Parts: sequence; C-alpha cells; structure tokens
Amino acid sequence: MYQSKFLINRQKIFNPCDIRAALSSYFAHLSQHQRDSFFYRLEWYKIGVVIPLIVYSKGRPEMKIMPECQLLETGRLSELPADTKTLGFSIFAVPPFLSATASSIDEKQVTEWLQNELSGAAVICDSTFGPNNCIYFEKDGNECQQQTVTIKGNITITDLRQLEAIRCTPLGQAVELGCGLLHLQEN
Repeated sequence: MYQSKFLINRQKIFNPCDIRAALSSYFAHLSQHQRDSFFYRLEWYKIGVVIPLIVYSKGRPEMKIMPECQLLETGRLSELPADTKTLGFSIFAVPPFLSATASSIDEKQVTEWLQNELSGAAVICDSTFGPNNCIYFEKDGNECQQQTVTIKGNITITDLRQLEAIRCTPLGQAVELGCGLLHLQEN
C-alpha cells in the first residue's frame, strides 16, 4: 500500500462527489484493479480554500499538475511498529446504522461499531468525538446529505498483523465522500 498527501482546491471542486474523479486521474496509468483501489480521508470540518487529505492506494499515484488537486508526496505505507503496544487513532466515518440526516450521535453505539470493526486486532482504550458534521453533495442531479462522525483516541494492539490488514480497508460507508480511513500514529 502507498500513502500519499494531496491538497484539494475547494474553489475548483465544489461537489464532494467530484473529488474521487479528480484523484482517480492520478492512477490512470495503472491497471483497472489498481486504478480503483484507493480510498482517502478528507476532514470536511477543516476550513479553507485548500484542504489536505490522505490517500491510501494499492498503486503509486503519478505526479501531475491539476487545478483541482495536487499530489504533495507519496511513499510506501509504513508498517506499524512491532514494539509498540498502544497507538493513537483517528477516523472520519459513517457507521452503517447512522442515518444521512441524524440529528444526534449515539457515541456508545459508534464506539461499539468501531470496536467490532477492529475485529480483535485492537481494543479502544479511550476516545473522544467531534467535530461531527454533515456533508452536503449532489449525486445524480439530486441534493443529498450525509451525517458523519469523527473519533480520536488510543488503542491497545492485540494482533498487529490483523490491524495492518484492517487499516488497508475503509471502514463504514460513504467511502466516496472521504470517509472510513483509519489513521494510526505512535503516541
């Protein structure tokens, strides 16, 4: 897997659904399977004209110039440290039970969902929520919205190999809107 950092120009991309198409042009040189095998994290609560995002992909993106987004750096996704027992985590996600128009977030239910997604690879030690915001977008000519949650905290690793596999797959729904990338970092 590769980890890349991009900048999105929000003056050029208004509809969140257009971000995936812009990013996919960086993978046009790859086979169809590798071209479609990427997911990203875009933290919509970060305000500004230019917003950073992280992309995980099976193939290496090709450097090019585009007004909508710019690839800053790319490299192999580093392996998790074998000697570490706890890691910090953050995820911007849409659990499958979260309705598009949810007015409140059941934090206990979301934490239980995330713990289940970790499938015995790690245990959540502590977590905080927020900001939880709603993404507004246009799809097939219709105006849509999707409520999201942001969770940050610490986990204790119980199966390092399994945790490596889990972070290479998006969790939850709305992947096309930049949700589901589990970002792990040393404390």
